[in-house]
Amino acid sequence: MKRIYVLVLLSLFVGLSGFQENGKKEKKARQRLEMAQLIQSGQFRFVARTAHSDLGTFNHLAANYDMVFDSLRVKAYLPYYGRAYSAPYGGSGGVKFDLKASKLDRSWNEKKKLFTITADLSDSEDSYSIFLTAGLDGYADLKITFRNRQWISYYGVIEKTEAVRHEQK
Repeated sequence: MKRIYVLVLLSLFVGLSGFQENGKKEKKARQRLEMAQLIQSGQFRFVARTAHSDLGTFNHLAANYDMVFDSLRVKAYLPYYGRAYSAPYGGSGGVKFDLKASKLDRSWNEKKKLFTITADLSDSEDSYSIFLTAGLDGYADLKITFRNRQWISYYGVIEKTEAVRHEQK
């Protein structure tokens, strides 16, 4: 009798854990689909968590450093660690702009399961080439090259744009 009781409990445990596995897989698949739709829509927010340049790696950036993509408009509020070859008098010091991209491309790499977004932007102070790779789990790498400064890259996450937006001064 004790054996039957143990077998019933064991089979019940295995059966329930199997259902949880399917539930977790379905939830993860749903989250990945939502992330793919978010990135394909072109309206999302990249929140930087770390920065890396020739000066080294800077961990634990504040949550308010981000780059917002809204179709062709790109809005950035990011820290900059690196060397500027020329800088305007009284410049902002960081990567701060609200510009319309002259060129913006989105592509999906099926083999690597990554989205790649490239954009070219420019204003009177500098020109920016943006290269963003994002996975379906929401993590992303952002690299920015400049005309008048050294490159910088960021690691962070993709979020919906309903989150906080920054006002530029």
